[in-house]
Amino acid sequence: MADRPASPLFQDLHRFAVVGVNHRTCPDAIREQLFVADEELPVVLRSLRVFGIEEAMPLSTCDRVEVAGVFPNPEEARSVIARILCAPVGLDPALLEPLLYRHVGGDAVAHLFRVAASLDSQVIGEPQILGQMRAGHRLARNLKSSGPLLDATMSAAFEAARQVRRETRIAEGPVSIAAAAITIARDVHGALDRTRALLLGAGELGLILAEQLQEGHETPVTVMDRISRRAEATAKSINAHHRPFEELSAALSEADIVIAAVGEGRTVLTAEMVESALQKRRYRPIFLVDLSVPADVDPAVNRIDEAFLFDLEDLERTATEGKNARRAEAERAREMVEKAVARFLSDQSGRTAAPAIVRLRNHLEAMRTNLHEEQPNLSAEQATRLLLNRIMHGPSEHLRRLAASETLDDRTISTLVELFGLEEEQGENE
Repeated sequence: MADRPASPLFQDLHRFAVVGVNHRTCPDAIREQLFVADEELPVVLRSLRVFGIEEAMPLSTCDRVEVAGVFPNPEEARSVIARILCAPVGLDPALLEPLLYRHVGGDAVAHLFRVAASLDSQVIGEPQILGQMRAGHRLARNLKSSGPLLDATMSAAFEAARQVRRETRIAEGPVSIAAAAITIARDVHGALDRTRALLLGAGELGLILAEQLQEGHETPVTVMDRISRRAEATAKSINAHHRPFEELSAALSEADIVIAAVGEGRTVLTAEMVESALQKRRYRPIFLVDLSVPADVDPAVNRIDEAFLFDLEDLERTATEGKNARRAEAERAREMVEKAVARFLSDQSGRTAAPAIVRLRNHLEAMRTNLHEEQPNLSAEQATRLLLNRIMHGPSEHLRRLAASETLDDRTISTLVELFGLEEEQGENE
């Protein structure tokens, strides 16, 4: 039985491709239709096998829908993937195909490394993609659609992503209004699971921030609105409590975080109201986020000790600083990923050559042993000269036959020169 090749990766690397769409190449409306849920994956994998795609790992997130796999003909990969992704939702493949990107060979490997390291995400450094890729690869393995090439590539990509997380600050710093508000809230209060939040109004940004406080930090939220029915509906939509607007003074004194998203064009919270609330709280700090333009909160609140007021402009500035910091770290991360890709491809290439190197060494060792058994009484000089002649005989005859048949090309000669360092020796003899 023949030995299994040491590196399946390099056997199929020229057929390895990643084909898909992401937030840069495809409108959201189309990308959302292409989303592949876990329960739909077996059907997609069957379709991939019908088209002769031997190893396959679909990846479907809010940023991208793509397939990594070994294709019979990578030149036709866009057409094939367009047909497979469009069939379940009734889209015209001809409309999707121009939107698909295609990476082949080493470029496909590099793409997967970048995606795993969150360098290809809408929000650089976001942590979700690594977990999503791990889950996608695990599911592909469970469904027997992964293989040596994908397994080796994904394992190395995950390790490179972990290195980026360990050695850079790419995931640090807020990059959105809500994230900036939560970062500042932690600076004011520390752990947010022991705080209480008050949402005034039903502005979209306010709802997003309230949901993130509840879901990500277990901060209970109370909703208040001048229109009681709207307060009740808003509270229900985010699974929060609501109180009558007439109880604003009491609610304000109980809140550690106040989100003002009323947007009526007039002041809702005055400096006097905040000062009174702080007195009732024995001056435990209040963090106030004003998400309305014009402001809901009197700017004079900024002059009150233990009241920390931030408006949209403040939060946007903080988010911009976070984005700039991540971009700087992303440059370091890209360099690390490029080195990891080069190292991985080099290691796999070396493993591909290993069987031939072993066979060559065994062949030469057999020649040495045979010579010693045939003529054990030769001197060292005689033995080495005879061994050299035997080693040279086969290759020399083969080169002469190639030359005689005019099939000895420059590539063969160049390989021979490189293998034995003949250029250096020629230079020394001149």
